[in-house]
Amino acid sequence: VTPAKIPYNDRAQWLVQSFKEQDRPFFDAGIRGEGQIVAVSDTGVDVNNCYCSDPDAPTPNIIPNAAHRKIIQYWDFVDDSDYQNGHGTHVSGTVLGKKSDGTG
Repeated sequence: VTPAKIPYNDRAQWLVQSFKEQDRPFFDAGIRGEGQIVAVSDTGVDVNNCYCSDPDAPTPNIIPNAAHRKIIQYWDFVDDSDYQNGHGTHVSGTVLGKKSDGTG
């Protein structure tokens, strides 16, 4: 018997902000992540992934592109085998939030 999987994403908001249920001090102060720059160092990123892509801006590279919706700069320091497990894409997608179509 496989137990049902219960998503707990709704709890992550308050868990990372205060560790108290329904207490979101960052959100309450108007801090929602817009305009923030975050660095991620991991196994590489699939820049065409729905969480990373921007149909209105070229794929980022080592030259910063502030017009890109999600990734303003990308230095690919990995080899091809690093992309296979997708961990860097997973971590970056978690940081980036909504998909390129505004959902998720």
